[in-house]
Amino acid sequence: MKADRKNSPNMKEAIYQITVAEFYNESWSEWLGGMQISPGVDADGFQVTICTGKFPDQAALRGVLNKLWDLNTTILEVKRKGPQQPWRLKK
Repeated sequence: MKADRKNSPNMKEAIYQITVAEFYNESWSEWLGGMQISPGVDADGFQVTICTGKFPDQAALRGVLNKLWDLNTTILEVKRKGPQQPWRLKK
């Protein structure tokens, strides 16, 4: 059976929020694909950076995650914004 890639959840546009332990300011936005860069504080009171952006598919998300990895950034969380698990089918 041939998979229908157009309807795959990995091929759908979505907004993601990436939280990292390091401090990045707004000047990193363009390098990170136009993501919104916001300072924040985690539950323990430590400074974090929250990067939010729209990605056309998960390959684009992976590209930004790879850039952060190349900087040796500590990625604390990657969260999809919007409907949770839209790829799960109801019985």
